[in-house]
Amino acid sequence: MSDKTKLTGPFYSVWIFIITVLSTLKTCSHILIVPGSGKAGFRDKIDKILVSWAHRLLAIIGTKISVQGKENLYFEPGRAHMIMCSHTSNYDIPATFAVVPGSIRMLAKKELKKIPIFGHAISRSEMPFINRIDRKDAIKDLAYAKAKMEDGIILWVAPEGTRTFGPNQVGRLKKGGFHLALGTDAIIHPIAFRGIHDVQLLKKIQWTLNKEVVCHIGKSIDSRNYDKKTLRQMMLDLETEFKVLVGSETDAAEVDSKD
Repeated sequence: MSDKTKLTGPFYSVWIFIITVLSTLKTCSHILIVPGSGKAGFRDKIDKILVSWAHRLLAIIGTKISVQGKENLYFEPGRAHMIMCSHTSNYDIPATFAVVPGSIRMLAKKELKKIPIFGHAISRSEMPFINRIDRKDAIKDLAYAKAKMEDGIILWVAPEGTRTFGPNQVGRLKKGGFHLALGTDAIIHPIAFRGIHDVQLLKKIQWTLNKEVVCHIGKSIDSRNYDKKTLRQMMLDLETEFKVLVGSETDAAEVDSKD
């Protein structure tokens, strides 16, 4: 931990928690009162609200994000696009909204839909839900997600499904997002945030203040180069890219050089 960073004490942690919840509720309320739905300019307004929310959440804890690999990020017109992000922090989503341009929406687990205000706001902002238990329902959810991608939504997916337990690690990837990529001929944009894993400690209401986080954008993967028979290869290719982005490949090389 650097001289600038510090862990929050119990009272300050509670204050951050309250401010973060209130800021999120304010954002949800703002989304719910935006006039129109699917009309011209509606999506742009939601984009601005989400970006503003993301910057507020990061500012509360003094997190600063720089970006490496911007040259790898290009959203080709007329194509569906997915951002596949390594998942080491609850702040991966706001961090993405803060630094990556476009109409980004996360693929949210369906349990979130039941949360008052929050679930309605997610739905209205065109974030597709996915039922992780009922396969038939999940197929319908993915069809909706596909329609949104074809309409210009850039879908944020955490292919690991849940947070990994530390920095420089890549969890086991799940197939769902890759099937969706094949079904939409999507271009996958891998990203990872180094230094973000302890911005909020895992399973604790405690934060690390003033962290400097680096967003690493990897080389895109075109799903049109794969099919159902080579789905596993596409997953392996993303896993390899993730390992480079999170730094695990670099760490392994450094260890080997010391042996």
